[in-house]
Order: sequence, then C-alpha cells, then structure tokens
Amino acid sequence: MRYVVRKGRVVVTSRAAPDLSATFDKPAGTIDIDPERPAGARAEITLDMRSFTAGDWFADWKVKGEVDPERHPVARFLLMRFENLRETSPGHLEATALGQLQWRGAMTEVRAAGKARVDRRHIEATGAFELRARDLGLPRADVLRVEVSLRATAA
Repeated sequence: MRYVVRKGRVVVTSRAAPDLSATFDKPAGTIDIDPERPAGARAEITLDMRSFTAGDWFADWKVKGEVDPERHPVARFLLMRFENLRETSPGHLEATALGQLQWRGAMTEVRAAGKARVDRRHIEATGAFELRARDLGLPRADVLRVEVSLRATAA
C-alpha cells in the first residue's frame, strides 16, 4: 500500500554547538508498506533544504551559509530495510530503519531508531539518528543529531 507524506519536520542539531539547530518543514515522498507485513517496507523521502528556520536572522544566515540550499536544494532518504522490527501493540511498530541519505553529491548510510503507528489510512512516524557532517560534504567536523517526524496518508 502506498502512502504520501503530507506533513512533517526534520530538526538538525549540532552536537558541538547544541544551541545551533535548524528545523526543516517541507518533507515529501512516498512510503510503500503493507500494514500486515511491514518488514518489506520501502520509502523515498525528500526534504526541501531551502525551507528552514534556525530561530533568528543571524542563525538563519549562518545555517544558510553552511547548507548552501540554492546549490543543494534537496536531500533524499531511501529506506532499504528494517532491523529488529517489532509490533509493540496492534499497528504500533518499533525498529531500526536502515537506509541511505543523499545530499550535496554525497551518500551516507543511516541507521535511525524509530517508532510508527500504521493503519490503512495513515502513518505517523518518528525517528532519530546521528551522522558526521563531513560525510555529506559539509565543512564542519561535527556530529549532527537528526530528529524526524512524518505524517503520511494513503494514496
């Protein structure tokens, strides 16, 4: 069954400077999952890197300078499979999502711990992972914490 991402946000926080974070609010994409057999799920989620806020004009300027959203407007996550998938109650799942994050001409593997509520009409999912900024071509030698929340509806 195909679901279309309608709402969500991605919050990226620097571990070196925890007061520096940016919230990106324009995810899009599709999730293909059978609620009865979720292990075979696949997804492609994109994020408009031009649509963010970092809290104030100076922080926005600083993030924009590092992210360079005009040259690199879209980040893409591809879900490949789940590890340790379990249904905690009917329609409520927990797992580690394994996938690839592609952005700025680079690709890095991602392992995101997450939870989801899935039924025939909606998916609500949250997850989090860390990655090295340099793995995606960013100039800083920093670890970034990425927190994702998505809401999708049946296509």
